[in-house]
Amino acid sequence: MPSLQCTSCGAPVEIKNRFSKVFVCGYCGTHLRVTDEGLDITGKHPKLAEFPSILSVGCRGTILGKPFTALGRMRYDYGGGHFDEWFLEYDGETAWLSEDEGTFALYTEMEEAEEFPDVTSVRAGQTVAVDGRRVMIKEKGRARIAGGEGELSFYMEPGTEVVYIDGISEGKKISIECTEEEIELFTGRVLLKRDIVVEG
Repeated sequence: MPSLQCTSCGAPVEIKNRFSKVFVCGYCGTHLRVTDEGLDITGKHPKLAEFPSILSVGCRGTILGKPFTALGRMRYDYGGGHFDEWFLEYDGETAWLSEDEGTFALYTEMEEAEEFPDVTSVRAGQTVAVDGRRVMIKEKGRARIAGGEGELSFYMEPGTEVVYIDGISEGKKISIECTEEEIELFTGRVLLKRDIVVEG
């Protein structure tokens, strides 16, 4: 995609990944929806506060020996703290890397869940059926979207409430995010910090 300009402040915008749906301007914080025609403003929100992390938007390196570039980040606040989800270009594909107080998980598969029990009835310790697979629920909580930065493959308005559910299915880590509109299921694995090597 050719270089563009932020429709709010005029700063240069370069979309690096063809799957990116939203770009957050690093200069003014405006959230821009990426369309075939260009960029549309979705809203202006404060920049995310900086917290220590081995990752940053634009950083490169390897995860489990395969190359990655961090394209963007979405932050979730859950009252007692926050966790970040990094949108990656990973070994030629897209992926998400969750970071929560120094723990990491890499999700390389994402799908919209078609078959899911009533979210209000799901509890930690249960085993539930999700699209034909059995998922053992380890944790359930609520968070609000604090904001984002960089490029993102999907967008949720800051302030949106999300029910997040973590579990295990067939030895793989499962993360489920539920909003009023949809239920997204991510499949991946837990990482050790040493699995992530950042250049520079």
